[in-house]
Amino acid sequence: MTKRTLFVLIFILSIAALLSFAMLKRGHPWWDDFASYVMQARAILSGEMDAFVRRNAFTVQNSSYPPGPVAYPWGYPLLLAPVVALFGVHPLALKLVGIAFYVLFLGVFFLLARRRLTESEALLLTGVLAVNPALLLANDLILSDIPFLAVSTLGVWWMEAYLSRQERGTDPHPQPLSRRERGRDGLLLGLVIFVAAFLRTNGILLFVPLMVASLIRYWGEWKTALRQVLLPLGAFLALYLAASLLFPNGQDSYLNHFSMFSLTRLWENFWFYLWLPSWTFRELPGGVVFYPILALFLLFSVAAHWKRDLPLYAYCLATLGLFILWPERQGLRFIYPVLPFLFLFAFEGMKLARERLPARGREIASRTIAGFWSVLLLLSLGTSLYTAWENLAANREINGPFDEFSYDLYEFIRAETPPDAVIVFVRPRALRLFTDRDSFMTTRCEDLPKGDYAAIHEKMGNVGQIPPEQITACPGVRLEEVFNNRRFTVYRINP
Repeated sequence: MTKRTLFVLIFILSIAALLSFAMLKRGHPWWDDFASYVMQARAILSGEMDAFVRRNAFTVQNSSYPPGPVAYPWGYPLLLAPVVALFGVHPLALKLVGIAFYVLFLGVFFLLARRRLTESEALLLTGVLAVNPALLLANDLILSDIPFLAVSTLGVWWMEAYLSRQERGTDPHPQPLSRRERGRDGLLLGLVIFVAAFLRTNGILLFVPLMVASLIRYWGEWKTALRQVLLPLGAFLALYLAASLLFPNGQDSYLNHFSMFSLTRLWENFWFYLWLPSWTFRELPGGVVFYPILALFLLFSVAAHWKRDLPLYAYCLATLGLFILWPERQGLRFIYPVLPFLFLFAFEGMKLARERLPARGREIASRTIAGFWSVLLLLSLGTSLYTAWENLAANREINGPFDEFSYDLYEFIRAETPPDAVIVFVRPRALRLFTDRDSFMTTRCEDLPKGDYAAIHEKMGNVGQIPPEQITACPGVRLEEVFNNRRFTVYRINP
């Protein structure tokens, strides 16, 4: 890498970090996955991880549908733990973890891109991702998605390097790797895959491209192919076993979510995820045109390099297949790990399409390609700058569970309810984070007697709770209003 390239890359990473920070709000949406991550971080600091699992199991098992697993993988809470120790439940501080990993992702993506593109093209493509408003806004969420994006991309990059080093590239006089070098490379790959799975369970899918690549490169030499997989797999299993001895498991509760599975949902999910990448451009003026164009040129890359990139296609398809089967949808965040490859293969597909043109048309095509990506870069940068300016002008709006109305609710519950009270609430994990009261959510009147109080979010209607206008008509229970503000009403549940 030249000094000029390094300087431009650092400039791109700095712009991404500054824009991300400028977009951060002082609150958080009412998705309470973040609360579970923060409570797991607290549990690590206090050494009460088993107690967390026990209390969260109560929430999951008593809710009318599971709001999440009993425990998320412990990798992201482990990253949050130092921040929680230093700053407590401070949303801005907690979000800085995501920004750091977004910068890491961009650096790794550049290294991955320049294997297929020139350095200038790789810088341009990295810049497009660096200022994409949809991806930058993801850093405003206290979730594991961006750290997982960084580590999974690192896993793909290191996997290609690992397999390439085993062959020593195209050197006509290669020096064979020593057993120690082979072992080190395999162990490092196993470590990266473990970290990915320790952040999100689907990180284990990184073994899919490794197995596919090994079979392609060593077709007919099954012992050699198996050897390329066994060492990383062994390192992964050893680390996974060590982690399972230190951290309690709760991911098996994910299986409860399949109670909502149906063939109709499967078909709907297929079409949903087929079009979902278009959300990457929803914030942009005229953004609807970009995804069809990228998808079209992606096909050129697939047709020309299907064998070379089959491992990556397998990884992308395995990731999409997993979430097509998964009954719940959570938007773009589920497919972050495959989005970089849409951009990369589409760029390469444009170059391949250009080569099919007559000589006189290639120069025009080159300018058109550069113009397309430059327009996308400028639109993304302009939109992100405007979004950041709006956010700062609004003094980083405090929203969701961190606003004043929510804190009034927490203060009432902490002061006026017994420590062993059970609260029925639409976001039970967030309520427990701020009040230390056990909680569950329900949409069924018959579940109310399992709680001592019911807190109703007046603006959420029937989403995850009994509608505010209907709860007082629930048969078999007597509700006594004990608290009300503009956002919440709390009832004592009397038998």
